[in-house]
Amino acid sequence: MKNKAGTKTNHCEFCERDFVREGSFLKHICETKRRYLDQDYQGNRIGFQVWLDFFKKNSHSKKPKTYIDFAKNAYYTAFVKFGNYCVDANVLNIKRFSDYLIKNKISVDSWASDKHYTNFLLQHLREEDPLDAIARSIETTITLSKEDKIQTKDCLRYGNKNKICYAITTGKISPWMLYQSKSGLDFLQSLDQTQIKMVIDYINPQLWNIKFRREQDILQQVKDLLDAGGY
Repeated sequence: MKNKAGTKTNHCEFCERDFVREGSFLKHICETKRRYLDQDYQGNRIGFQVWLDFFKKNSHSKKPKTYIDFAKNAYYTAFVKFGNYCVDANVLNIKRFSDYLIKNKISVDSWASDKHYTNFLLQHLREEDPLDAIARSIETTITLSKEDKIQTKDCLRYGNKNKICYAITTGKISPWMLYQSKSGLDFLQSLDQTQIKMVIDYINPQLWNIKFRREQDILQQVKDLLDAGGY
């Protein structure tokens, strides 16, 4: 690239600086360039995709946005922070979580919050497709059973209770499995007070009892799936 005087120059497209010496240009790392170089990190990829959705919902512009646009955006740090939070918290459904945050007009700066994720998760668990919930729960019992060296169907019977309780609080094991299988009901009845306190918000008996009464059309299919698996 040449400057106005017609001499060679090295131009940084990130910060718009020009460098006469190529060596200085190659060593140059501005904040926007650093952000661009970080784009392959998982948290950055998630942050970028969520930012694109956010931009579409909050802008009338139809011009496609690039990662460089993201790197230069004032919200870059907040969205990458959110992306990293999703990775660390192993968020169940990132798209629905971000949609929930946008719908509820929650400030982007506070998206990376256990409080917001817990509120979303409790709602999501009650609204998701029951068959998706069962599939995820079965996958989780397979993983936990391998760790405890027991059969998958016996995960809730003989598995590590604290690990199972943690899986419930992260949404990995759904109340659909816990309430609609014999081993699930036996598991809930075997919990001590500390464990009950840990999971009670996620298995709220009153709310789930109401939900099951409203979902009679799918209830038997769920029961049949769990029975077939030996749960």
